[in-house]
Amino acid sequence: MNSTGNSDIQRIIAEQAAAMPLHKRAVDHTVAAVITVEGDLRFLGDTMHAVLNQTVLPGTVIVADCTGLTGQPVHSEVPLRDGEPDQALSVQIVRAAGARSFFDAVMRGLKYARLERAVSALWTLHDDSKPADACLEALLEARRNTPTASLLGAKQLDWSGENLHNVGSYAGRHHLESLVVDGEPDQEQYDGRQDVFAVSLAGALMPLSTLQTTGGTDPWFGSFTEADDLCRRICLGGGRVVVVPTAEVAHRRARFEGIRTHEGEPVAQEDAYDTAMGVLEAQQRYYYTDIRTVWWPFLWIWRLLRSVVMAVVRLSRKQPYAALCELALPWRALGTLPAAVRARKRVVRQGTVPLARLSVLSATRQQIGQWHDRSQAFSDQRDTVVLNPLAREHLLRRSVCRWTAVLLAAIAAFAVVAGTHWTVLRAVFGGAAVVSDAWVPTDATFSQLVEAATSSWAFGTGTGVPAPPTPWLLVLMVASVCTLGHVAAATALLLFAAAPLSVLSFWALAGVFTRSDAVRVTASLLWFALSLGLGLYDSANLPMLTVMVFLPAAFAFAFRAVGMYRTEDPVRPHKSVQAAAASALCFIPVVAAEPQLLLSLVVAFLVFFVFVRRHRATLLLIPLPAALVLAPTLVNVVRRFGDGAWRQLFGDATVPDAAAGGEPAALSLTGVLMRAFGLTVSGDQLWLQVAVFGVCAVVAVLAVVSLALPFVLRASRMMWVVVIAGAAAALLSVRVATGAGDDGAAAGTALPGVVMCLLGLMSCACMVAGMAVKRFDPLSGRGDRRARMRLTVAGRALLAVVLAAGVCVWSGYGLTRHDAELSSSGGGLPMVAVDYLEQNPAHRILAVAARSNNHVEYAVMRTGLGDVIDNSVGQRAQQVSGIRDEADELLASAAARLMANADAQAIADIASLGFGGIYVSTGSADSEEAGDQLSANITASDGVQSVVSNADGTYFRFTLIDPLHQGIDTAHQREIQSSVWRRAWLWCMGVVIVLYCVVAWPRSHRYDWEES
Repeated sequence: MNSTGNSDIQRIIAEQAAAMPLHKRAVDHTVAAVITVEGDLRFLGDTMHAVLNQTVLPGTVIVADCTGLTGQPVHSEVPLRDGEPDQALSVQIVRAAGARSFFDAVMRGLKYARLERAVSALWTLHDDSKPADACLEALLEARRNTPTASLLGAKQLDWSGENLHNVGSYAGRHHLESLVVDGEPDQEQYDGRQDVFAVSLAGALMPLSTLQTTGGTDPWFGSFTEADDLCRRICLGGGRVVVVPTAEVAHRRARFEGIRTHEGEPVAQEDAYDTAMGVLEAQQRYYYTDIRTVWWPFLWIWRLLRSVVMAVVRLSRKQPYAALCELALPWRALGTLPAAVRARKRVVRQGTVPLARLSVLSATRQQIGQWHDRSQAFSDQRDTVVLNPLAREHLLRRSVCRWTAVLLAAIAAFAVVAGTHWTVLRAVFGGAAVVSDAWVPTDATFSQLVEAATSSWAFGTGTGVPAPPTPWLLVLMVASVCTLGHVAAATALLLFAAAPLSVLSFWALAGVFTRSDAVRVTASLLWFALSLGLGLYDSANLPMLTVMVFLPAAFAFAFRAVGMYRTEDPVRPHKSVQAAAASALCFIPVVAAEPQLLLSLVVAFLVFFVFVRRHRATLLLIPLPAALVLAPTLVNVVRRFGDGAWRQLFGDATVPDAAAGGEPAALSLTGVLMRAFGLTVSGDQLWLQVAVFGVCAVVAVLAVVSLALPFVLRASRMMWVVVIAGAAAALLSVRVATGAGDDGAAAGTALPGVVMCLLGLMSCACMVAGMAVKRFDPLSGRGDRRARMRLTVAGRALLAVVLAAGVCVWSGYGLTRHDAELSSSGGGLPMVAVDYLEQNPAHRILAVAARSNNHVEYAVMRTGLGDVIDNSVGQRAQQVSGIRDEADELLASAAARLMANADAQAIADIASLGFGGIYVSTGSADSEEAGDQLSANITASDGVQSVVSNADGTYFRFTLIDPLHQGIDTAHQREIQSSVWRRAWLWCMGVVIVLYCVVAWPRSHRYDWEES
């Protein structure tokens, strides 16, 4: 061969030609083999070896180079017999650049090839289809026996040559059915086939007469269905398509299986991409061209509706990309309409025999049904791990031990919380609401909760102001569905269910890194003890308890999504779109409860994308639902960034308090930990507070050790990114003012960042335990191996003891700290006031409480209690940034004037805003005199009437305006609630979450109980 052309192809052909004993082969000069080649040359050597090893060689071997690297054709003559120069094999490398399909490359290559006059048939081969030694001989024998055959195809096997792909195909309802179980072993069970409706062009023998009659294939169909279209035209034109089962071709199907790009470049097996779009579009093109053109408009509408159904079906099968392809197919069909019309005309022009007369070539419903049953049975059998009874018993025993341990830990966690707050738990069953210094009770209805959670309107300030909804209310809304619409019961459910659920959540995350039962259980209890040490239950910090429940589970599913997790033998780690969807759903309540974590999670996922070796596309599915849930908040931050709207990212649904949570300050990491745990490093519990710091230090040391372990090198670095991102979030949050109170500006909470940081550290500590997979071994190990195992078990036991000591320290500190008190609230406004509020959504009552002679607090009431659903994070950010509401200012002024003396104008100002009354709370004993003075001033003012007076307070009704005409102006509120952007957000969020739920919904497997 000369040096012109693709040197890699020439080298491969020269090596194979030199290695084969060609002089012993017979040659048929009536056949020319055409092999198409792209940039991926991994399989060309095997294919050339198989071609040159045929018992009957083709007279000419043409290699069509689609890469464009071959300029002028390259010719070579390989002598076959000594002393007979005329007996030679012609090998030619020709250009086929710009080909749109396999057979298009064949036709382009033939333009530059020099064919002998004796050539009467083409033997077409992909570069990844290696024929068996007697393949061409069998095809030639079949051609002699069936001279009327227009196309002869080969049996398609996998690359090993042992399992079947197809043995021809039969006509179905506007598509083809192979009736062969793809992947089943070849036991010659289909070797009785002869006449079929279609065969693959890989390894097919095509007479030149057929090529002249049909005009070849249509490149518009692409490589996936061009053979189907050609065979359809042959059969409908009265020709015969024959499959030769004794002619076998091992076909790698590189492009079909995603290990070769559209441009022909190689892709590693583990990085194979999804070819659903190409396959589905090719099937759609065949489908349309099999139906009369006049029906296409109606068919397109039907396919459009069908695409939605099929998208849901694909999602239920955990195929999100295929679902997207299904939705895109009808619209892609419009773009190829002219080419489809030309292809349909070609089918009609060449068709002379109706398909109804070709019943032998058509698959019946019974045959298709049996084929599907056999395919399903083979799939179930292939996915089953066959275990002997002893191994099965071992795995079952391991599963029972794991679940028993974690369920006992979850029950213990619930018992601690329920026992500590038994009075509150009993009161909740009596209809009371949970309340603390940091948590406002609720008496809202479910409809009011939905309205507050989905409307960009703050109801608790003046007559209401535009502000994005508090995202955590969506979590409360879902929890209220579980309590049949009882919102107060939903808050209690979140409080008491958080303990066992958080244990289960971290148990799942620890299981990603180690399978040691002792380490997983103690680590999950340490996670629960952390919530006790941070005072989350005493303060009823439901947003942070939401984070404690869902954050570990979200990360656990994220690791499973990319196949980075530990598991028991014989189950192998694998990527999971289902786990990615579950992770995305778990991150929703996390960022809804504490929006500041969104910043840290974005950084963490960007780094994860770099660290993960493969399956990175699954990570892209995770952030979308959480971003949609926070869309109103994020849009408001962008639009009003200069007005300080960014502060709302660092707030949550709890009440900000500078005295309890601290003022904005530039703290060190130690200061942040002290603020989060409420440590003062003084008093009688100094030793316990130092021990709390000691546990944090020990966990940090274990996390540092994990960085030196080679078997968790990647995972430990990924979790250290979480540690750094969480610490940065905590350091930033304490510098930001998120609320204003009597004690000054309140800083953002450091708890989310601290919890995320400790989550990463505790995860790394679990990695130190190693895999800890208890494999089934029927034979006892060697002495040295057993000694090493004993040392390993002792090390894990020591780690479990250290973690258990941390559980005792953190839980002991949490149970003995008394800086917050959880209680229940069964009071609120009098029944007559509640009835008034329920008459009209626009009714409001002003609640005031005198704390001293010069200090009065007020709140706008639209339920029987100062409701948590009206605690707007966005509105607080506006107040801190200096943005005041006129109605709120008027209420503040009126309350101050009434505190000073009787003031009819103050009453008139409040009534003019639409309020129907005023309620004076009694307050504490220290402020009883100030409260009596405030009540006396209101009583002495004109326009009020005392309705109810009891130990809790006094309710006054306004008489200046007829009760039938009382009510605040809700025009602006209704305008915002009817906004098209709100509807678009709700629809997008709802549809996306439902689709993710479909993907995340677990599929039932017959043999799941054998897995661990």
